[in-house]
Amino acid sequence: MRLKPVLGALVLFSVLWIPCAVSAAGSSVAGYSVFKERPRLYFNKTRLKELRSLKDVKPYSDFLRIIRKRGRGQVGHRAPSNLLRYNEETLRVPANGLVNHAFYHLITGDLSSFATVQNLLRTFCSSPDWASNEDLGAAHSLFALSVAYDWLYDDLSSALRLMVKDAIIEHAEILDEIIRSKRLWWAQDRGLLQNHNYVNTGALAVAGIALYGEDRRAEKWLKTAEKNFDRVLSLLSPDGGSHEGIGYWSYGTLWLLNYYMAMAPAQGLEKVRDNGFLRNTAKFRLYASLPGFQYNVDFADSPIVDFYGPGAILRCLGRIFKDGHAQWLAAEVERKRRMSTILWQDYVWYDPDLKPQGPQDLPLHAWFDNLGILLTRSSWEDDASLVFFKCGPPQGFHALSKGNFPGSHIHPDAGHFGLWSGKRSLVNDDGFLLKKFSINHNIPVFNKIGQLGEGTAVFMLLNYKKGKGATPKPRYVSGNGYQGVEVELAGYYPASVRPKSWKRAIVVINGADIFVRDRIVPAGNTSIFYPMHLYRKARLVRKAGDGKLCIERDSGYALNFHGEGFSTSLKRYAGLLRFMGKKIPRSGMLFQAERKTSAPSTMFTAVGRPVDGCTNPELLVSPVSGDSVEVECRGGRYRIDFSRLGVQKL
Repeated sequence: MRLKPVLGALVLFSVLWIPCAVSAAGSSVAGYSVFKERPRLYFNKTRLKELRSLKDVKPYSDFLRIIRKRGRGQVGHRAPSNLLRYNEETLRVPANGLVNHAFYHLITGDLSSFATVQNLLRTFCSSPDWASNEDLGAAHSLFALSVAYDWLYDDLSSALRLMVKDAIIEHAEILDEIIRSKRLWWAQDRGLLQNHNYVNTGALAVAGIALYGEDRRAEKWLKTAEKNFDRVLSLLSPDGGSHEGIGYWSYGTLWLLNYYMAMAPAQGLEKVRDNGFLRNTAKFRLYASLPGFQYNVDFADSPIVDFYGPGAILRCLGRIFKDGHAQWLAAEVERKRRMSTILWQDYVWYDPDLKPQGPQDLPLHAWFDNLGILLTRSSWEDDASLVFFKCGPPQGFHALSKGNFPGSHIHPDAGHFGLWSGKRSLVNDDGFLLKKFSINHNIPVFNKIGQLGEGTAVFMLLNYKKGKGATPKPRYVSGNGYQGVEVELAGYYPASVRPKSWKRAIVVINGADIFVRDRIVPAGNTSIFYPMHLYRKARLVRKAGDGKLCIERDSGYALNFHGEGFSTSLKRYAGLLRFMGKKIPRSGMLFQAERKTSAPSTMFTAVGRPVDGCTNPELLVSPVSGDSVEVECRGGRYRIDFSRLGVQKL
């Protein structure tokens, strides 16, 4: 009963605070003059008083416990005396620890956290080099000093305050110069859809808010950031999808929100509410969750977990868009990951009045048309199956139409599909290896050459930009219990090996059974090599004939392949994934189909659950001819017409 007055106060404050911020959005230029009293970053004095009153109320008390634990883990028992041993990646750790200690002290008054904050501030202020001074390490450090300066302004001694202010100015000027001159890649057009841009520019804006009214350069930093983010908003994928995968989605989207929530008192939230990406991206994160919601689909450079959150991101979006599904997903992921994903932003952005709503009322599939991503599942239960298909341009049709060609964390994988049973990956790529090749995905290569952009650890942007052929939009159909996509993908290959046509049509029935037709018209005598990366326990079923495999016995999933003139093989592979500085072993089974020909070729691939499981792994039950095929799986017997993406249950 004692919680009700507190919640009532929060509702009243949200009514007063957010609309007040929104009213400033009528002008194209933000009203920076609202940044007067302290604190001014993410909450004002009234809101801070309310946040402090919640420290013993669940879930806020749980949030605080994790924030304290994370801060201690990031800094250790003693703050570093210098920053000489830190690089661009590792410097983020003590910088993030500084923010966590500052927030914990601000809410609880903990003196040990405050002592750590002071020691860290002295270390950062006395160190001229924050890694390169020009990228993520410096940005996280600038952000940390700026929020600590604002939140703890009255607690810091005048001498330490002056040191922090001078350090903020010095490093903000460096980032401001880079963005204005476009001297580095992350400030150029190719960086506008990349997390480096959001982090570095967001930190500059937070520095501007922290020092607004104290240094004339602060307004310049704010204008630089606002201009940059206006361009970013115009390019973000309107369907809410991420071209860099879920890991980098979490990093980039968190920093987009770090910027827009910090700027809310000055420019409101209308830019957020009007943006398709921010409006739809919580939906994307929901559908990209693997069954069980502990992990997520891994594609591009991203792993099966978020780098940051995703609870804080989803709670913020839930609050802005009144999205109960986002609120539910935040809590569900945290429950499955034992609260290990909590950030200080969870404490600030959580809306206790927003009712969580599970996904059971939603369709089991979603089509993200800008990136050409289909996500469909058999149910919302933990043991469901999930299918992923990706067939759009690396950066999406929207950015492509504006002539924007971002690189970095994307892969040469147009046409790739994957399958998960529960949280087990049964069909997927072989992970993020040292170099990116199309052969690492479930798509054909021609004369051993894959799609434009392959060959190095970073997607070869110039190679893709100069060599790109026609990339028409996919045709998508959704019917009763099935989804289908057909797309022309020849334009993603270099002209030297580009076929006259490669049309891939995929039909997914009940979110569980996958049927693919590939029709390839080579430009000359060409070697067609088609790999599929399967679960490590996959094996040939000899008595069933060539091209029939048991992928995983427990689930009963099997693979059937049919292609006239193709030879097939199955072998084990193992590799080391290099990711965020770590080498992770990953192994699996590689199914290969190969043919050299100048004639048109058609391949049919079926991945599904045969009626008798691995005992009789037959999915293609009739002679394959033309563009139709008769199939039988656990869900029933069907005739699939790939020419019209139609499915008839027999």
